[in-house]
Amino acid sequence: MAEVTSEILTYPIVRSDDLTVAPEYLALQRERGTVRIQLDYGEPAWVATRYHDVRTVYGDRRFVKELGAGHDTPRMIPGYHGDDPSLLAHMDPPRHTRIRRLASGAFSPGQMRKLSGWVDEIADELFDEMQERGPGCDFIEIFAWNLPLRVITGILGIPEAEVPMFRGWIDQMMSSAVSADDKAVAYTAVMEYNRALIAERRAEPHDDLLGIMVQARDDDDRLAEDELLNLSFSLFLAGFETTAAQIGSTAYTLTSQRHLYEELVAEPALVPAAIEELWRWIPSFRHGWPMLQWASEDVELSDGVVIPAGDAVVPEHQVANRDESVFPNGMQIDFRRDKPEPHLSLAWGPHRCMGAFLAQLEIEHTLRGLLRRFPTLELAVAPDQVPWSSSTFLRSPAALALGW
Repeated sequence: MAEVTSEILTYPIVRSDDLTVAPEYLALQRERGTVRIQLDYGEPAWVATRYHDVRTVYGDRRFVKELGAGHDTPRMIPGYHGDDPSLLAHMDPPRHTRIRRLASGAFSPGQMRKLSGWVDEIADELFDEMQERGPGCDFIEIFAWNLPLRVITGILGIPEAEVPMFRGWIDQMMSSAVSADDKAVAYTAVMEYNRALIAERRAEPHDDLLGIMVQARDDDDRLAEDELLNLSFSLFLAGFETTAAQIGSTAYTLTSQRHLYEELVAEPALVPAAIEELWRWIPSFRHGWPMLQWASEDVELSDGVVIPAGDAVVPEHQVANRDESVFPNGMQIDFRRDKPEPHLSLAWGPHRCMGAFLAQLEIEHTLRGLLRRFPTLELAVAPDQVPWSSSTFLRSPAALALGW
C-alpha cells in the first residue's frame, strides 16, 4: 500500500456562494485525487475528489457513519448535529437497512406519483402569483421556497397556520449566521413538534406520509417512536431547503445560459435528462460541507492513497460530478449526454437520499410548468447582479428577478 501523507491542506480551498467550481478543485482532482484536509472545526479529515473514489466512499461497506460518534467531527460550523448516530443519515447496516426497508413504501415512486396532481395544483397556484406580480418578480420568494415548503408540510400534516413557525425553526437550524445555542433551541423545538405529530397519528391513523410511516410494518416489526422521530426530522431537512435551493439554482442556470432554456422549450421531451444533468452540474453546497464517512479499516483508493482506519473522509461529490474522465466536457451542461454515469448529488449506495423521488417530482413540475406558461422566460437582471444566499450552507440565489 502507498504511504500515508502527513501534509494537511486547508479546506475549502476557495469559498463560493454562486455556482462556481473553482479551477483549484479540478486541478486537485486531476493531479492528486485524495488529500488530507482541515476544515474550519474538528479533526483533520480526507477529501476524495475523483468520481469513482467518491462512489466508493459512499457505497463501500468499509466506510461507515456510526464510527463518527464521539469524535470531534470535521465541520464548517461550531455546532453540529450531523454526528448523531440516532439519525437515519448517520446509521449503518443492519439498523439502517431495517429502517429504510420499513419506511421505503412511503417514499416509493408509486407513492410519489399519487402526489403528482396535488403538487401540480400547488405549482400552478404559485405560477398564477408570478403572473399576477408580473415581469421582474422574485422567483425565489414566490416559488422556489414556497413549493417545497407547502409540499413537505402538507404531506406531513402540519396545519397551515403553523407553517411559518416550522420554517423559522428550520431556517434557524440551517443558518451559518446563527449561534450554536440558538441552533440547539430550534433543533429541540422541531423534535418536540415532530413528537406531537407522531403521537397524534399513533392515536388516530392518518393517510399523510407521516401516517404511512407510523403504520409501516414488516411482519411483526415496526418503526419505534424515536426511529419515526428521526425519520421525520431527516425528511423535514431533505424535503425543504435542499429542494428549494435546487429549484432556485435550476432556474438561474437555465436563464443565465438561456440557450439551454430555449432547447427545452423546443424539445420538452428532454426534461427528464435535463433534470439529471442539472443535478450533476449544479454544486449543492457553498463550501466543503462534510457529508462524512469514516473508514472502519485501512482502505486504499484508486490514486494509491490509504485512508487509515478511524479517519473521516469527505466525498466531494460536486467536484466528482465534473470529473472529465467520466463526464467529457464536464464543465459544460449537455442534455444529450451519451449513456452518462449517475450523478452523485443525492449520494450513492445505501445512503442515497430517501426523498429523491419527491425532490425529482417537485423539480419536474417546476420545469414543465415554467416551459408551458413562460416560454420566453429570462433573467430580468444581469447574471452578475443576482445575489446569492450567505446564511445557509446551500448554494442558492437569495433573489431571482425573472421576466417573460
